Amino acid sequence: MNLKQVTITLLLFFLVTPLTLRAQDVQRLQQEVEKLRRELRDIHRRQTALEIRNRQLEQSNARLEERVEETELSAAGDLETRINSLIGDSGLVDGTTVESVANPIKISGESRVRAGWTDGRSFGSAGDDDGTFVDARFNLAFDFTFSEDVTTHFELIANGLFDNGSTDHNTGNLDEVDLYQGWILFSNIFDRKEIGARIGRQEIVLGNEFQFGNNDFFGGETFDSTLIWWNDDNFRLIFVWAKLGTTNSFNASNHPYNTAGTAFDDDEAYVLYFTLKSIKNHELDLYYAYWNGHMGTTTGTLGNFVGAGFRIYAHLFGARLGGLFPDVAEGLDYNLEVAYETGNLSGTSIDVEGFTAEATVGLTFNDDNLFRLYAMFLFAEGFDGNDSGYVPLFPERHSQINWDDHTARIARWGLTDIMPMINVLAVQAGFTFRPRNDWILGLTGIYAWHDENVTTIDGTSADNIGFEVDLFAEHKLSDQATIGFGLGLFFPDDGAPLGNGSIGDAFVGNDDDLAVLFYLQTRVVF
Repeated sequence: MNLKQVTITLLLFFLVTPLTLRAQDVQRLQQEVEKLRRELRDIHRRQTALEIRNRQLEQSNARLEERVEETELSAAGDLETRINSLIGDSGLVDGTTVESVANPIKISGESRVRAGWTDGRSFGSAGDDDGTFVDARFNLAFDFTFSEDVTTHFELIANGLFDNGSTDHNTGNLDEVDLYQGWILFSNIFDRKEIGARIGRQEIVLGNEFQFGNNDFFGGETFDSTLIWWNDDNFRLIFVWAKLGTTNSFNASNHPYNTAGTAFDDDEAYVLYFTLKSIKNHELDLYYAYWNGHMGTTTGTLGNFVGAGFRIYAHLFGARLGGLFPDVAEGLDYNLEVAYETGNLSGTSIDVEGFTAEATVGLTFNDDNLFRLYAMFLFAEGFDGNDSGYVPLFPERHSQINWDDHTARIARWGLTDIMPMINVLAVQAGFTFRPRNDWILGLTGIYAWHDENVTTIDGTSADNIGFEVDLFAEHKLSDQATIGFGLGLFFPDDGAPLGNGSIGDAFVGNDDDLAVLFYLQTRVVF
């Protein structure tokens, strides 16, 4: 090959090679474009399918909405037809509307029936009371809340023995429905959340209920009174004015009151009660009361005349310290209260002069079953011929079991109500525990003496009162219902009182008979 031929060959090579490569690139691009077209067609088909499915779902939803609307209209029509039919049949169209400016309205109450058996309470003397009894208490209450600051409470009670009305159906105690409580509560007075007042017939529970309690184990205790308080995080101060006994000061002929004679010779109490709350786990109470007993007819919860039936003008000074040491075992609880009375009984040479003290200490060993050992002490100065001794007011002798506080007392000084709370020195020891969350069991032993010797019915002098053993239990059926029982055995000594330990009782002068009390109680609180 000559030079010319070589030159032509190289020229052709350089001209043909780029054209071939370019043709291959074009072909590759055409293939990629075709691939993209196929993917776009697939996307379009899928989009079309989704649009079709959405239109189908929308149509289905529309049909369902139509059916729901038709069903609701049909149901409403049927319900309205049924309501109209019932109203037409009842004939009570005018009595079906309840209107109230209060919101909310709360209904609460208690139903309690207790069956018991006693034997030997007369200690061989006259007036045998052996046998069975059944008593009951039924309360129904209504609370009307008008605003955050104004509430009223109305509570009715029927309380007494089962007797079927005996000779007259209106004479049985359970046939008598009385106003137990009726008060108005004012809160946030003068825009101060610390200031409040409650006015009307009401329970008064102060401190450990050594002076003022609500007697809830029996028929209850209420006072026609006014309470005004200041209550903040550090302390609480309560002023109480209670009207306890009154003459017939209302006379329609000269309304509003009769100013003649003894119209204002009433029994009244004025109380100032202070509680310091700033000590963690502890409380300190200080209190003062003035007893203005013009009538001398007021009776306390122990059944005693306050003032022994005389006009009593007395001052009461008291203090209480109670609380818990949580780091001792599973809790060491304590309560100590002392009070002193001074004054006079009008028309007599007797001064009102008396001292009383009560102390309790309890130790909880187990946080699961709340096993607690406790001891109590009671002293109340007795009448010595010149001084009245301590005159009790409205102590809480028993209380219902408190499932939220295992340290709360149950029977303060005995289930049988024979141990006195006046002219007495008494000691008590016992334990409580919960074998299960829905059971509480307890056992107590008490022994008591008189502070001042008494004269018995056979003319001898005695100081020993006797010994009592109590066993009690309660089972929680639900949050509202419980069933419980108690057994009290009292072993009397010569100074055992025939009554309930109030002033003027006789004393047995013998220790022959054992007194027994057994009760079974069902209770529903709602």
